[in-house]
Amino acid sequence: MKKITIFSVIFVALFMLLSQVSLAKVKSESMVAVWLFDEGKGSVVTDSTGNGHDGKIEKGAKWVNGRFGKALEFDGADDWVSVPHSKNLGFASGKSFTITVHYKGSQLGGSLFGKGYEDKSQALPWYLLWNDGSSPKVTLFLRDEAGASFRADGTSEVADDKWHFVAAVADASKGKSSIWIDGKKEAEADFNKKSGYGTSEGVVAIGRHYDRYTKGIIDDVALFNVALTSDDIKTVMDEGLEVALAVSPLSKLAITWGEIRKR
Repeated sequence: MKKITIFSVIFVALFMLLSQVSLAKVKSESMVAVWLFDEGKGSVVTDSTGNGHDGKIEKGAKWVNGRFGKALEFDGADDWVSVPHSKNLGFASGKSFTITVHYKGSQLGGSLFGKGYEDKSQALPWYLLWNDGSSPKVTLFLRDEAGASFRADGTSEVADDKWHFVAAVADASKGKSSIWIDGKKEAEADFNKKSGYGTSEGVVAIGRHYDRYTKGIIDDVALFNVALTSDDIKTVMDEGLEVALAVSPLSKLAITWGEIRKR
């Protein structure tokens, strides 16, 4: 009977491994910070990676239902989320990174996400998932240590009160940045891969740039220290970050086998 139980558990564990292999595409160690916005109350948004990059809700953004679980609604006037500076939230020269966010709203004023330009003084070098408020589209905007600018401009309207998934990729191995809307790459641009980005001591700002603010609902925000592939982007878009953060099938298999050995 004991042998039957052991083989049954092993079979189940192997089935889990094979059936969930697609969820292992996005490696959890590549996640610098993940804000699910699922708290539903309070003034703190927790970094679900455990890396400690918790944020503070500024000026009263409201808890609402989101794309996955709960989310935050920003009024477009003065609401935003601040995350204290950490060297891990910036990227040295030659380092790739990716920003992902779900957004539903009517005004992209300022930025959905950025580091180094949250107020009226910029702190070079910075990165922004940006719009100046004059367009319903979004841009990955990089400015290097010397003040040179690099833009990958999205072509689809995302400020149309419908849910959209936005991914911004800076691939330092190729010196190419790109903007992805709803899983499709819309633009690509060269950038200075010999410069770092977000390495100054400025805070991370969600929903704000300069004196401009975004109006709408923001959900499932993440920062990765790799250039996500098209498959990775689709996984995060369709499955959500909570699934991507879940224990990998290999870990589950190891835990199950450890439990068997105790019997």
